[in-house]
Amino acid sequence: MGKLTEESFSAIKGELIDGRLTMSGMRSYLIGLFFMSAFFVGVSLAVANANTVGWDTLSTGWHRIYYAEAVLFGIHLLVLLLCWWNNAFSQKLLSVGMVIFTYKAALDPYLTFLMFSKDEGNYHLYLPFILIILVSGLILHIVVLVKWINSLRPKNGHGRKSNVKKGSKHLILFPVIFLLTSLTTLVIKNGILGDYELVFGVFIVTVVYLGLLIGACEFIIAMYCVFRYPSFSVKNFNLKE
Repeated sequence: MGKLTEESFSAIKGELIDGRLTMSGMRSYLIGLFFMSAFFVGVSLAVANANTVGWDTLSTGWHRIYYAEAVLFGIHLLVLLLCWWNNAFSQKLLSVGMVIFTYKAALDPYLTFLMFSKDEGNYHLYLPFILIILVSGLILHIVVLVKWINSLRPKNGHGRKSNVKKGSKHLILFPVIFLLTSLTTLVIKNGILGDYELVFGVFIVTVVYLGLLIGACEFIIAMYCVFRYPSFSVKNFNLKE
């Protein structure tokens, strides 16, 4: 297999010019992630401050997690505020933000369900289960990323076009997340599944977790291209958004 060249990422360049990864597309995606994370962390914090759990009973580790969340929310908001102009700096900052905050949004729902498990006294049962899911998802993420990169490498000296398909994945992703979130909230609020509510909720957020990790593979490749190749910079695009 040959080396990766600028031409190997032609499909990603197309997405940066007029696809999902335009400046406006990245901003919209990060705004959506901000509100998604705010919802899950907000619910988690509300449960943490409820009488059953109580903020004062949480360990120092949990306090640090919530303080880190506050810092990350501040950074997320700052990125959005600094990137309303279509220039190379904003593009690079948005591309980094896409990767970092996709990881954050993938993990945030688990805070909610771990706190619900604390509320129900089943934390010791759910924590190992969720840790296994997180590690398995990370392994899947690495495998997909490696396979994706290898698929871009030219074979036998011949160029190979990227098989990344254009589309409106961002437009599809958020309605799906909203639907799954609403369904999970409805089930838990109304006690439809009885003792299996949390299992159902963890299953739903795991689907979202895996989807976001797979999506992050494209964002990592795009971020690499934006920093590595000058022609991928928005300043060189003959496009006005």
